[in-house]
Amino acid sequence: MSFTPQHPRLASPEVLRALGHPTRLRILGHLQLRGHATATECAEEVGESPSSCSYHLRTLARHGFVTDAPSEDGRERRWRAQVSGYEFPSGADESEDLQAASALARAALLEVEDDAVREYLRSERLFAPEWRDAATFTLTTIMATPSELVEIDRAIRELLAPFAPGARTRSPRGARLVSVGVRAVPQV
Repeated sequence: MSFTPQHPRLASPEVLRALGHPTRLRILGHLQLRGHATATECAEEVGESPSSCSYHLRTLARHGFVTDAPSEDGRERRWRAQVSGYEFPSGADESEDLQAASALARAALLEVEDDAVREYLRSERLFAPEWRDAATFTLTTIMATPSELVEIDRAIRELLAPFAPGARTRSPRGARLVSVGVRAVPQV
């Protein structure tokens, strides 16, 4: 996968620590999907106070993840995402500081992903039968080398890319946001 300014590979401990907070990841995800929002609108989405979201938005802005967006009346401060995604490196060959910051960011991402699954499970009966049948929980064990695992990750990203919200000019009828998380880690 090639990394662009819209999908950077995060290699700075400071930048990784900025994403090491689940609220920041939720806010950034909201802006990536919705285009732009105020701190108050973000607060309604992520369940935090507007002042907390304002703080987190400023932190995200300081590290280049979000920026000001024009507002219709110029009185409210709107924000938009500057990145469409990001890569969390393990930093295996990097400093302890980078490795610790990467672990923090990946743990926050894991928390956000797990919360989305728990929320679905709490509300599962509210979904139409076709959505309940389509929801998938797959756990499998494979035998792979590190280079094969990198190739598997690339293939999964390629497979999902056409379904990203920004990749379609129009969403098909009946489409909704779907949380997809893939974890591939060697067994201890």
